[in-house]
Amino acid sequence: MSESITNRHGDEIRIGQLWTDDPSRTSRRTLRVDGFEDAGQLGARVVCTVIGSLDTETGQVTAPGRVVAIKADSLHTTAAGKGYRLADVAGSRPLL
Repeated sequence: MSESITNRHGDEIRIGQLWTDDPSRTSRRTLRVDGFEDAGQLGARVVCTVIGSLDTETGQVTAPGRVVAIKADSLHTTAAGKGYRLADVAGSRPLL
């Protein structure tokens, strides 16, 4: 299995990276990349474990451990600042 893939936006996605939901969402998650799978014509999917979740309305932080699969092309910050962001491990902590 490959240790990394590059999506159509040119973002390199590597096993072990942490990605976070767009900050404008009410519920924000921190996702850890665990692997990749081929979804045929739908393209590559990134298998992630949710390692933390923050409800911005209540301030509740949880660490659910749920596994999710996300389209590789979705792990990208859009021009409007939405989408997913690669966590700045040096400058901030993931939601734990």
